[in-house]
Amino acid sequence: MRILFTSHPAYGHVNTMLPLARQARSAGHEVAFATGAELVPELERRGFDTWLAGPSRTEVEAWVHAAHPNLEELPVEQRTRAAAQVLFVESAAKRAVELIPRAQQWEPDIVVHEESELAGALAAAHTGACHVVHGLGLMSVRLRDLLAPGFERLCEEWRVPEVADGRRASTYLDICPPSLRTEDALEGPRIQPLRPAAGEPAPGERLPDALAALPRLQTIHLTLGTVFNEAPGVLETAIAGLRQLPLNLVVTSGPGTDPARFGTQPPHVLIEPYIPHSLLLPHCRLVVSHGGAGIMLSALSHRLPQLILPQGADQFTNATTCQSAGAALALRPDELSADAVATAAERLLTEPAFRHAAAGIQAEIDAMPSAADVLAVLTAPRLWGAAADSGAGSLPLMP
Repeated sequence: MRILFTSHPAYGHVNTMLPLARQARSAGHEVAFATGAELVPELERRGFDTWLAGPSRTEVEAWVHAAHPNLEELPVEQRTRAAAQVLFVESAAKRAVELIPRAQQWEPDIVVHEESELAGALAAAHTGACHVVHGLGLMSVRLRDLLAPGFERLCEEWRVPEVADGRRASTYLDICPPSLRTEDALEGPRIQPLRPAAGEPAPGERLPDALAALPRLQTIHLTLGTVFNEAPGVLETAIAGLRQLPLNLVVTSGPGTDPARFGTQPPHVLIEPYIPHSLLLPHCRLVVSHGGAGIMLSALSHRLPQLILPQGADQFTNATTCQSAGAALALRPDELSADAVATAAERLLTEPAFRHAAAGIQAEIDAMPSAADVLAVLTAPRLWGAAADSGAGSLPLMP
């Protein structure tokens, strides 16, 4: 089969889809992956047939600031709504112009797009491919409702208005473990659980040699991901708090950043631009992050408690949910200080209840269907016959 994956050009979005894409390729299917400029080299390093489609993340972020020059002054909810319309709706409009003709020429059997990448749904409709939506985390209903008006407009413009409603019936790959499901989580017969996985290394990628030289026995990982890593003063404040503790501190400042901007650090602190989580997290006792879904679920899959410093998007919801599940503590922006970070981190390291809660969620994650399991469902010949008979454009799932 031919399977087309498409994603907004952000590491967290692409990384979330890599396990299924890699499994599809390993199983002998033809796989193409469409995204923006920032992630094309990363996918090519992994050997994927990669399509450059739509604007780069840098271009889209410039559009956001041009449309909303005072964005940072808005309340969080209003800021998220305003940014999402440009980040995901307007970028999808540009991506569709390039993606749909190429997809029509390639003729995929299945189109898998992450839930913020709306052009993938249009490509599935225009090629007649089976339509699969890959979840990103916990905010499924909220994200869909947030993007619904813009998505309806795109469907009208591309003359497939029925897709705006039909998308809700498409196969949805849910990576959220049961303990983190919220009251407004997606429900329905087309939801297929899929085990989340930590960010995978590219061929030849390994841990930095300096990690082995760190002087202390245990390690904390600090990251603000690849989108919110430039939040003013947040990494600096967290570093100042965490380096007080008797553990190594490994900080990732974001791809393309210069760790030297943080100045000279003590020997137990290592700052690198980027380290794949699947390589680093097995060596850690605690994760401190912005609470993006990718790092939150990666930490839980390694039984690690977390200190979450939410900055925007889905991070406040993630922080509240993970804290309610007993596996995390959170500090909102107005609570952030070096001492507060150190105090919260010390609690997470010394109170066993946090690690026990994280271990319980890890067990839930381990019990979820793997990428291989889900791929078998999506490509099973008997299910394809049922899908063709129904004409629904989505596949029946496992009983």
